[in-house]
Amino acid sequence: MAPGSDSVPPSDQLEFLLVGAADGMAHLADPLGDFREHVSALWHLPLGQRVRVDLRDCELPWLQGRLELAQAPDLPLDTRQALMLRIGTIEFSSRQIVAWALG
Repeated sequence: MAPGSDSVPPSDQLEFLLVGAADGMAHLADPLGDFREHVSALWHLPLGQRVRVDLRDCELPWLQGRLELAQAPDLPLDTRQALMLRIGTIEFSSRQIVAWALG
């Protein structure tokens, strides 16, 4: 970059994918959104949503908050494998879930 230049060399630029929304505003696209939705559908879990989960074999009998993947599942996706999940900073396995409810 030349001294006094306001431009950023192409190799140092960050790329952002902006998508239009119904409100007319541009929003950052979630690059993992489709993947999360696919995993959510396969394992029948509401990933990315606020839930209460009842757990077995855990220090806490239940947790409430946004259900997220703690670790991406191996590919190809296999529903016989457990998902590593988290709510906040608490991690647990999909096999520990006894019941869940949106909320």
